[in-house]
Amino acid sequence: MSQKETSLLYRFVRKLLIYIISLGIVVSTVYMAVNFVYSKFIMPVDANNTELVEVEIPRGSSLGAISQILYDNNLIRSKTAFKLYVDLSNKTSQLKAGKYKLSRNMELGEIMDELLAGNAAADTVSITIIEGWDIRKIAKYLVKEKDFQFTEQDFIDAAKVENFTDFVFLQDIPEERQKGEVGISPLEGYLFPDTYLVYQDASPEDIMRKMLVQFEKVYYESVADRAQELEMTMDEVVTLASIIQREARITDEFAKISAVFHNRLKKDMFLGSCATVQFLINEDRWVLTEEEMNIDSPYNTYINKGLPIGPIASPGRLALVSAVNPYEEFMNSKKPYLYFVLKDPKTGEHVFNTDYNQHLKDKAKYEERWSE
Repeated sequence: MSQKETSLLYRFVRKLLIYIISLGIVVSTVYMAVNFVYSKFIMPVDANNTELVEVEIPRGSSLGAISQILYDNNLIRSKTAFKLYVDLSNKTSQLKAGKYKLSRNMELGEIMDELLAGNAAADTVSITIIEGWDIRKIAKYLVKEKDFQFTEQDFIDAAKVENFTDFVFLQDIPEERQKGEVGISPLEGYLFPDTYLVYQDASPEDIMRKMLVQFEKVYYESVADRAQELEMTMDEVVTLASIIQREARITDEFAKISAVFHNRLKKDMFLGSCATVQFLINEDRWVLTEEEMNIDSPYNTYINKGLPIGPIASPGRLALVSAVNPYEEFMNSKKPYLYFVLKDPKTGEHVFNTDYNQHLKDKAKYEERWSE
C-alpha cells in the first residue's frame, strides 16, 4: 500500500472514529436526559406502594385543577409533566369527573387511562331538595328516601359553621345561632334547594358543601347588590326569604307577600306569620291553636316584632330575589298593603288587603276552606 493510500485510510478511520465517538456521546446524553426526565417527572411516585388513594375530580374541573388534585394527593411527581402528557395525547376534554381509587405505583399513562375510562370508585345518585324544606325534612329525605349511610341526626349535627370555615359568608350568622343556643341548626336557610348529583357514599358535609356553593353563587349573582341598597344583611335576607318561601304558593305572589312583610317591618308591627309557628311545631297545618300561636320562642312572629331569630327553611332563588324586591304597587306609603289571607288551600292563592276590617271579613269568609 502506498504512502498516499495509507494516509487516506488513516484519515477515513480517524473521521469514522470521531463520528462513532460523537454518536456515542449524543446517544449517551439523550439516554441520560430521557432517564432523568423519566425518573424526575414520569415514573411512579412510589413503585412499591400499592395502597389505594381515593380522590375526587369535581365536575367541570380544568386540566390544571385535576393536576393539582393529583399532586396534592402525592400521586404524580409534577403537575406540569402530567398536563403536558395529557395535552400531547390530545385527551384533555375526555377526562371524566368522579371519585377514583388510584395508587402511587401508577405511571402518568395509567392514571390518565383511569380518568379517561371514568371507572369511578363510587356510584352517584341524584337528589332534589325542595324549596321550603327545613333541615329536618332534608335530613329525612336523604336518609329515608335516598338511603344514605348516615342518620338524620348525623346530618343535622354536621350542619355547623365550624365545619365550613372556607365559606366566609357563614361567619355573619349571629353568634348565638353559631353556638347552637337557639334554633335547630345554624345553617338553616343556607342549604340551597336544587337538584344535585352526589356520590352514594357522600358524607353530610359533602352534600352540604355542594348546597352552600350553590347558595353563594345564587346570592351574589341575584341578591347581594340589591340587599346592600336596602341595607339588609345576608342573614336578614335569608330569614325573610325563608318566611316568604313558606307562605307563598303562586309565583306572582312572592313579591306581594314580601311587600306586606316589608310594610309591617316599617310600621313596627308583628309579622304574624303562621309559617314561623309551623316551624316550631314541625307541622304543616293551616289552622293553628291559640296555644301554639303563643309559644314562647324568638322564632314566633306572633309574639315578637321584627324578623325571627333566623331562617325557618331553605328559600329558593325566587324567594331570595323577592325578599329584596317587594311588589312596588303594594308599597304605597299612604295606603300600604299590610294583610293577606289564604283564599284557596288547593291553589295557594291569597287575598291581600290594606284595611284590617276587610282582612277580618276575608278571613271569616275563607277560613272554612282551610280544614276541608
